[in-house]
Amino acid sequence: RRYDEMSKGQQQADYLIRPVRMSDASALLRLVKEASGGLSSLQPRLDFLKAYIADSETSFAGEKPVDMPETFLLVMIEAGSDRLIGCAAVKTRIGEKVPFINFDLEGQGKMRVMRASARFKGATEVGSLFLHPDYRATGLGRYLAKARYLLIDNAPQRFGDLIISELRGICGSEGSPLYDHLFADKLDLDFLEADAEFYGRNPDTLGTIVPVHPISTAALPRDVRASLGQPHPSGRGAMRLLQDEGFIFSGTIDLFDAGPIMCVDRDTIRTVQDSVSLPLWPSPTARQGELSLISAGSVSDFCAVVTDACESENGLLVSVQSLHLLGTLPGEPAKVWQACRRTHHTRQPSLQIAQN
Repeated sequence: RRYDEMSKGQQQADYLIRPVRMSDASALLRLVKEASGGLSSLQPRLDFLKAYIADSETSFAGEKPVDMPETFLLVMIEAGSDRLIGCAAVKTRIGEKVPFINFDLEGQGKMRVMRASARFKGATEVGSLFLHPDYRATGLGRYLAKARYLLIDNAPQRFGDLIISELRGICGSEGSPLYDHLFADKLDLDFLEADAEFYGRNPDTLGTIVPVHPISTAALPRDVRASLGQPHPSGRGAMRLLQDEGFIFSGTIDLFDAGPIMCVDRDTIRTVQDSVSLPLWPSPTARQGELSLISAGSVSDFCAVVTDACESENGLLVSVQSLHLLGTLPGEPAKVWQACRRTHHTRQPSLQIAQN
């Protein structure tokens, strides 16, 4: 059931979404371990996560040179318990410092080929979306995902024109059809080992294993062909969330697991189009309202809450706790997204890959 529907008439806990801090490292490690190898961008190693957090803190503080890639990692906190229950990230200028190599699918039918490509160099990537299994039935992942787009909207020029998202493909501890067919013998590693070791896409190593010539998909085993461009079953919900924002399949797939890479023009993201700026006012009647995503601050002090709120003639009525979590004063404006005020868009169809 939709979280919007579940919340009517009930008092819900507030959830804070904020930039990750170094003090979150241990809690983030516990969360990432819940992914069981399904979150390759956040390896379940404390040293890896601390480096990731340090990079994020530097990016949020605006301390990187303008031509350097930036990483913004958000975490979701259950306000009542201070439990870290989710994370989501935005990365800019992908492929400029570390290669971002994938396969483009070209042609149709028996003429279709896979060709190694770095076409997304310089784009911004949204990813690392993960919510603790205990909270998935609530639909909170939808709001955590949307917080990334409100962050981007705070300073669009820092995030580039093209936004992509790489979905996990058909893979797991048992392997991945594409990886097992093309790379397992070359690397002498199982899929999860290779995924962890080559997450950084070391150019020297990749140069020795990435096929130089196009590969005919008609010549691939049936299970490999069937995996091309297909999301992992656990990622189908994430794919629907992306499609709701206007993302479409780009025709490019992940180098190892063949997962689809989705893309959208930054200025057409629907959460941004459907959000409004309203002054916030504390009120005890706020809990009778609609579940809302409310964000405040600039990039450097960005934060958001998922909470019940009511729109009034003077603005948006929220709880005192929500104001406190956002760090805003009564009457100050904030960006608000509510499902009930969403404008009606014609959904763009996701381009489907025909199977041979």
